[in-house]
Amino acid sequence: MLPENPMHTHLIPHTVITTLIVLLTMAMITMTAGCGHGHRPGSAPVGTDVHAAPTHLRWSQFQGMSVPIADQGPARDNGSVATGYTRTPAGAALGAIQITIRMSLADDTHYPQIGQLLTAGPGRDAWAIARAQISIPGPIAAGAAPRLLGYRVSTWNPDRVVVAIYTRQTDRSLTANTATVVWTAGDWKLALPDPPDSAPVTAVATTPPDMVALAQP
Repeated sequence: MLPENPMHTHLIPHTVITTLIVLLTMAMITMTAGCGHGHRPGSAPVGTDVHAAPTHLRWSQFQGMSVPIADQGPARDNGSVATGYTRTPAGAALGAIQITIRMSLADDTHYPQIGQLLTAGPGRDAWAIARAQISIPGPIAAGAAPRLLGYRVSTWNPDRVVVAIYTRQTDRSLTANTATVVWTAGDWKLALPDPPDSAPVTAVATTPPDMVALAQP
């Protein structure tokens, strides 16, 4: 549930995080009520192990939420935009996680750049319109951020990857956020369809046994 007056929100309570992800990454469902498979230079062939975990995993902060970094990306981070992921399942998953979080939590100054550089697809304009109606001037309140648990790559080829991202909310519930990334201009970008394919965030009873765990310190 969104705050009564979101234009004056300074700290994002944990109760709106899932709602923000739905609104911002999928361009507001209420507004709308086949790729190559061959091996290419710099790409991983079909059949690559989608369960291979990112290597040398570490964590940084973005707007009060912990985000994962590994050898597979991001290679560059200017504080708002993080880019440079390997063309592998782990690189795609890290890109999906990073971009989803950054789009959901970017403040009012940096969200246009994030939307422009980190997304692809016909839903970009709808997302920008939706985001302009919400003000996020500051980070998540201390202790109110969800905790990333891991991910599962459900569809993989070197051009398009579908990732389920599993998160523990602060009320101890579990959610799965489905994100699709596409390889565009030498990097993974979050695909924003218009209209959205489905609701991106769903409640789950447990994480799947083949989830790639992202252990936080």
